[in-house]
Amino acid sequence: MMTESKIEEAYVKLCAMREETPEASVSLALIGSHEIRMLADPEVVPDGAPLFWLELFDHSTNTSADSCCCRGFKDAVPVVYEFFELVDDLTRDLVPISPDNFDPLAVVVDWLDACRMRELDALLDLYDESATLECNCEGVSLTGREAIAAYWAQRLERRIHSTFTLDDMILTDCGVLVDYRGHEGKAIRIHFHFSRSGRILHTSCGRRPAA
Repeated sequence: MMTESKIEEAYVKLCAMREETPEASVSLALIGSHEIRMLADPEVVPDGAPLFWLELFDHSTNTSADSCCCRGFKDAVPVVYEFFELVDDLTRDLVPISPDNFDPLAVVVDWLDACRMRELDALLDLYDESATLECNCEGVSLTGREAIAAYWAQRLERRIHSTFTLDDMILTDCGVLVDYRGHEGKAIRIHFHFSRSGRILHTSCGRRPAA
């Protein structure tokens, strides 16, 4: 979940970097070959609100797919999710496949089962080769199965009894939103994005907001 606090942290980091590198950028999320990153704008805003750009960059073509100027952290949140949806649209255009080829809800159930049974190989088989993982619980961003394997190996080993139980699951326009109990039994919310082949392309998780 891309929260205002995480975007604010990225902005603080970007400001510090700009002192030495004016053209610096900070990565917010990786989705396959696409990256959402923040770039500073030299313009001074009269009301003192932070001014920055969010860009969706395609590393496969080395071009910018989209960008948007934001005048505050709250304005940036919906932009990030619009970029996620744009990546889904771009992927659909580049890799045409029938939506009947896979059931995203079934993939999530398989994911929970693999975590619950500590079956790391089965878990990794659900991920795309270029999958990315964004863990806002611990401030971790990873790319590729090898990095994701190391991340999950530690957590599956440390998991407590009766974890990875499903609380709620909702099919969204750009994936599946899941509420579940993480490896420590804490309430977690995770958003799954999929490739056209039915594998997990990106996940973004965070502590579930209090009801």
